Amino acid sequence: MAQQTKNNHAQTYTRFSIPQRIEHIVLLASFTTLAVTGLIQKFSGGWLSDGLISVLGGIEATRIIHRIAAIVFVLQSIYHILVVGYKVFVRHTELTMLPGLRDVTDAIDVLRYNLGLTKNHPKLPRFNFAEKAEYWALIWGGIVMGLTGFMLWNPIAVTKFLPGQFIPAAKAAHGGEAILAVLAIIVWHFYSVHIKFFNKSMFTGKLTRAQMADEHGEELEQIEAGRARPAPDPEGVRRRERIYLPVALVLGLILAGGVYWFSTFEETALATVPPPPTEVPVFVPLTPTPEATGEAVQIGSPITHAIEGREQCDTCHGLSGMLPYPADHAERPNDSCTICHLPGPTPEPGAEPVTGAAKPIPHAIESEPYTNCAACHAAGKMKPFPENHANFPQDACTSCHQPAGETPAAGETPSAGGPNPIPHPIDGEMYTDCTTCHGEGKPLAFPDNHKTFAPETCTSCHQPPATEPAGEATPQPTGEATARPTQAPNGYPTVPHALDGPYENCLACHNLDSAIKPIPASHQNYTLPTCTACHLSAE
Repeated sequence: MAQQTKNNHAQTYTRFSIPQRIEHIVLLASFTTLAVTGLIQKFSGGWLSDGLISVLGGIEATRIIHRIAAIVFVLQSIYHILVVGYKVFVRHTELTMLPGLRDVTDAIDVLRYNLGLTKNHPKLPRFNFAEKAEYWALIWGGIVMGLTGFMLWNPIAVTKFLPGQFIPAAKAAHGGEAILAVLAIIVWHFYSVHIKFFNKSMFTGKLTRAQMADEHGEELEQIEAGRARPAPDPEGVRRRERIYLPVALVLGLILAGGVYWFSTFEETALATVPPPPTEVPVFVPLTPTPEATGEAVQIGSPITHAIEGREQCDTCHGLSGMLPYPADHAERPNDSCTICHLPGPTPEPGAEPVTGAAKPIPHAIESEPYTNCAACHAAGKMKPFPENHANFPQDACTSCHQPAGETPAAGETPSAGGPNPIPHPIDGEMYTDCTTCHGEGKPLAFPDNHKTFAPETCTSCHQPPATEPAGEATPQPTGEATARPTQAPNGYPTVPHALDGPYENCLACHNLDSAIKPIPASHQNYTLPTCTACHLSAE
């Protein structure tokens, strides 16, 4: 029995060829380098990570090493794909690494054996279910790490085609898959290959008979029974090589060029560790720091009026006021306004207001007709105020609006924006009722917003011309003929004859059907007394 055990450990079987062992060593080196340099970047800030980064030459050197290992891993993967293609197409090797239903039953049988439910260890094929799981996990992980690594290596190029959220998602997936791969190696691979028994086949290329019986019992029986798969026909291999090798060479060069493009076309990557602080010279100007002048500095927008008598800012600038302040100012007291906003001077009467200030009042406000602003400026009146003024009291108007000058005297032209003057005197019975000539359908209709105004309010805004100064006598006739004026001072045509005697009835000559000088159609409803209200005798 002892001799048989000794023979089991002495007899060996070839498991891996030299190219396969070299491929494994390259994979081992690149994977380990990627794991170490990647995890210390993912968990940067810890004492171990910072120490290893310092040993490797800093974060930039660590990232360069990580990228070089990634390129080696990708090139090794390309080589593996071409080798698998050679075995399948040229040597017609069976695809023994493909998983199948047999692997499920083998896994169940091994579990039953480990639990003591069966005495015999199941006989497993050349590649058992555990090795297939590791192999395909490596392929899956390589694809995930390759795609996410490309996105992290070239984020600007990626975000030209994909949303920016893909970059942090790729970073999370890259780090998570790295942890999963490292744990799979430590927990599963290390136990199966290095702890359960030390499998040296990847270094020596051989397994002992005992190891073959434990891990690949079915393959061992086939070898010892002479039922191992025969070598392929050499002539057929050479014929297929002449086809496959040129194709594989071209494909390999294309893929290698893709790796070069992948690693060089964009010089950027996500920073994972902040750079260490470095001392840099700071430019210090020679000019001295300016001394404080004591003058207030304007921070917010300026106040476009003086604030004497207007200390309650929220009267006009509350949230429901004429010019509301921002919502975030709602809880601030009035006395805090001038901390940021500095007041400006109130414009003198007649002067242009500061930009942004309230409009001036184009007339004086000291006389009785002008003391009630709402008489002309309420809703529905001649010049209504804005809607946000509706709740303002009468005495609040002059808090913002200042009179631009005095009320024009009789005969004077009003200031710009003021009401039009009355172009005729208003004394005498004919002129006491303005609506005789000024109204809807009258010779000179007033604006629509004047319809509700009482006649006695007209002179509140509109002033008559100056009356004839006392002491000046009407010029007496000299006996010489003088040219009669054709237009009265009020702007209307004069009557070129006397108005007494046969001329008292204007309609005798001036009606719509008159051949002498018919009246305008708009005058047809006027009564005789109204004629001389506008048309004065030139006599």
